[in-house]
Amino acid sequence: MSAPDFTIPESDGLQVKKLGEGLWAIEEGMVRCYLVAGSERAVIIDCCMEVSNAVADVAHGLTDKPITLVLTHGDPDHTGGQDGFDAPMLHPSEFGHYYSRGNTGHAIRPLWEGDVFDLGGRSLEVVLIPGHTPGSVAYLDRAHKRIFVGDSVSDYWIFLFGPGRDAQALIESLKKLQGRADSFETVHPCHGSAELGNEWIGKTITATEKLLAGELVGAQPPRSDMPCKAYSYEGVTLMY
Repeated sequence: MSAPDFTIPESDGLQVKKLGEGLWAIEEGMVRCYLVAGSERAVIIDCCMEVSNAVADVAHGLTDKPITLVLTHGDPDHTGGQDGFDAPMLHPSEFGHYYSRGNTGHAIRPLWEGDVFDLGGRSLEVVLIPGHTPGSVAYLDRAHKRIFVGDSVSDYWIFLFGPGRDAQALIESLKKLQGRADSFETVHPCHGSAELGNEWIGKTITATEKLLAGELVGAQPPRSDMPCKAYSYEGVTLMY
């Protein structure tokens, strides 16, 4: 059972958008996580960036089901609220990146490609998609034609600079998703728009291929602390 009258204190700096039955986007500035609930249990996909229990408090206000934290990857803007939950689950290929991003001392649990989280009338399948980071994963909701992709697809910025990023690996991972495009219609990124059509998979492949082929012209990044250039093509912006 959800809590329809739940309201978020303004001081939390969070916003909630209901995207469907048993599905909410919890937004903190430029990043979001997703709460997905079935009839028996729920998962929260990432937990935003503030180191506090705020995301956990909001999630437990939206559903009374037990919640498991699963991560798309280990960047700090996706792991900040992890202490509000039991130890998060992450693909082992991402463990090194996770610990390199300031998460030393935290316990984590492994999940694997093909694992399925049965929530009761709804399930999420783990799909390994390295590229943005070595162990990035997506979560596929076949029954509702949705896929949650972390930072690997977006109409905002896709980071491909710095340790662990691999543009060619991203291309291959997105081709893998493209091969499963009949399983989903809606793509849910953690930055930019909360809902994109599955054509964004192909657009991101094309943009990244053009980047590596030297066909795109780099512009100055939007922030001075970014040691990269911004490459844009048909709404896809790659920071490389």
